[in-house]
Amino acid sequence: MNVNSGNTMADFAGEAGGRALKAFMIFVIFSSSILLVLNTEESVSERYGEFLRIFEAAASLIFFLEYIVRLVRCTDTGNLGEGPVSCRLRYVFSFMGLVDLCSFMPFFLMLSGVAQSPPLMLLQLLRLLKLTRYSMAFHLLADVLRDESESLLVSIMLMFIILIFASVGIYIFEHQVQPEAFGSIPEAMWWAIVTLTTVGYGDVTPVTVQGKIFATFITIAGVGLVSLPAGIIASGFTEQLRLRRERFQLEVEQMIHEDGRLTKEDMGQLEKDRKKLGITRGNADLIIEQVRHREQAAEAQEGGGR
Repeated sequence: MNVNSGNTMADFAGEAGGRALKAFMIFVIFSSSILLVLNTEESVSERYGEFLRIFEAAASLIFFLEYIVRLVRCTDTGNLGEGPVSCRLRYVFSFMGLVDLCSFMPFFLMLSGVAQSPPLMLLQLLRLLKLTRYSMAFHLLADVLRDESESLLVSIMLMFIILIFASVGIYIFEHQVQPEAFGSIPEAMWWAIVTLTTVGYGDVTPVTVQGKIFATFITIAGVGLVSLPAGIIASGFTEQLRLRRERFQLEVEQMIHEDGRLTKEDMGQLEKDRKKLGITRGNADLIIEQVRHREQAAEAQEGGGR
């Protein structure tokens, strides 16, 4: 079997223009968001207010043009048989479509006379969610959350049960001594949330012996409960990465088995799949080389057996 071992993924990594555009959009999103936050500082606003307004206007115009382009081009990636109108409506009312709209609409509202306000700024800062388009890590996280949704739901339900139990318990022990802090179970929930998450602000604390003993058990339980979702997500990340590497490896093996080598077209397809699966170029090259070595070893063994 004649397997070409000279090509790597780096040899077929083109699309420099696309990468430059991606880097530019990330820069605009980050910069405009940071400047929006800095604009709330009075000294910065007084000194650099004109520059901040010009930059926000330019960023909003860029986001507006991006929105128009996505609205026009969304038919290129629509479902088979879906009309252009329904495809565009699906984009407009999709989550990311609404995020794109909020990234520039507040600026145009302010141009029309609407005063700047915290709610408008919050809508503008939703543009940070646009970053999820430019990193496969966000897509990986979405897949992990989807795959582990049942386990996460169970852990959240368990945390809610313990939260109610902790609120009722501390209310029973403390409401007569501290009616201003534990006058009702909903009021006691603040202490329960702070204690279960091990934040411990210290603004509300139990003073009775029974309350302190109860709080000790709740604090210990909180350490395990808070770490449970993090552990589920971490293990889900590991499993998802393993599955993606195995999927990529299987594709490499199938391509090599077809004609005994990886052609330039094969490498181009593998590069696209690598990006889609969120695998680093170094890991992809390593997988390709490992498959090639196994195929060469199998070929040598077959030849020696003859």
